[in-house]
Amino acid sequence: MLEGPLFDPNFLNLEYFFNLIFRIFDILAALLALLSGFEPGDSPFLRNLFWVLVLALLAAILYAAYRHRVAHKAEEERFEEIYFGALEALGNEERNVRWQKVLTYLLSPNESDWRLAIMEADNILGEMLLRMQLPGESIGEKLKGVEPSDFLTLNDAWEAHKVRNQIAHEGANFQLNRRETERVIALFRKVFEEFHYI
Repeated sequence: MLEGPLFDPNFLNLEYFFNLIFRIFDILAALLALLSGFEPGDSPFLRNLFWVLVLALLAAILYAAYRHRVAHKAEEERFEEIYFGALEALGNEERNVRWQKVLTYLLSPNESDWRLAIMEADNILGEMLLRMQLPGESIGEKLKGVEPSDFLTLNDAWEAHKVRNQIAHEGANFQLNRRETERVIALFRKVFEEFHYI
């Protein structure tokens, strides 16, 4: 999968682009006026040349947008193949056994088990992302490489993974209660349900 989109129309400033064309045209017209002694507005040739340039650039923009759309569609198809292949490689029963283990930890009255529930859910997330063949070594790197339109619960995955990191780095200093544990496990559940992983 690509690190980022080849062409992102959200960052294409058309106003600046056409303003640049007008500036270039003004400079060319002024140079021609100096060389030939006529006013730039008096030349139908320059006006026609300008419109030809504008139409050519507009065609180039439309072609680039079309190529972006084709590339994005091909990337989505490849993502679906990888995703369904990953799901077939791991049976429903095995996925559900691991998720049941998370829920068992969640129902425990012990805070240490709540931590284990979040850690185990994060391990399942890591396995799911690995099976989806996303680029990157860690879960964080893999989540950074995801196209948001392909992963609707991306923010939920990030939020849940950040809590897991706090548990891992702060240890017993990180205060965890049942309500927060249930909230984080619910975030993991949304992610797994989007991809039918549990």
